[in-house]
Amino acid sequence: MAYLRAFAFLLAMTGAFVFVVPVQWLARRRRWPLSHRIQTRFCRTMCAIIGIEVREHGRLAGDSPRFVVANHVSWTDIIALSSLYPLVFLAKREVAGWPALGFLARLQGTVFVDRANRRAIPLVNAALAERLRRGEDIVVFAEGTSSDGGGVLKFNASHFAMLRDLAADDERPVAPTLAPAAILYAARDAESARNDGRFDVGWYGDMTFLPHLWNLMKRGGAKCHILWGEAVDPLSGDRKALAAATEERVRDLLATGVAGRAAEDPIASSTKNA
Repeated sequence: MAYLRAFAFLLAMTGAFVFVVPVQWLARRRRWPLSHRIQTRFCRTMCAIIGIEVREHGRLAGDSPRFVVANHVSWTDIIALSSLYPLVFLAKREVAGWPALGFLARLQGTVFVDRANRRAIPLVNAALAERLRRGEDIVVFAEGTSSDGGGVLKFNASHFAMLRDLAADDERPVAPTLAPAAILYAARDAESARNDGRFDVGWYGDMTFLPHLWNLMKRGGAKCHILWGEAVDPLSGDRKALAAATEERVRDLLATGVAGRAAEDPIASSTKNA
């Protein structure tokens, strides 16, 4: 099965660059709604090939534009989220240079940030603000790095600063929805699970991409649970207060997901209709 997944992955990527990329480039340039369908359908295809079953619990809060803040486990978070909604992501600068994946990230309008250069934050925030003014939904992984998914790291407050500035803009005021989300991976079967019941798809530390991808395909994939929380008032405090409030809400969502794993459905049924 792993070899079939790998072959399908290569075939899909080749087909995307030959047939999909030119159409998507034109669709995004002309701002056609078609670009949204291309993004979500391509990501659904990639999730199916890799073996990631995406389950959505609750609904993405509010209306566009949205400033979505989530914990970060792996690069697979991006295709899982994008299989549900057409989203723009904030990513570290290194992603832009990745073979194939970096090109696709740029094609989708990803905003890149040099996390080692604090002086670049205002420029990045300005780019994010402009996307929000266009009515786009942005995803920020506020931990600033990925982890094994066992918990939530402290949220960086840098990119929350622009939310109040957008609302206070005299010429083009915008009040984005601040939408928290928690991402949790679980094994599809008991044989694939770790001792604690989780399925580690994390790409972190000194892991290299291809061995990580191959290992994921060999293990047969996972269920990716995306839990949406209630919106946080973007005007309820300064950037640090907003980051702390959003972090707490994401922690609560993740705890709900972890607690629900003991049930037959890994997420308690109460979250499905949240």
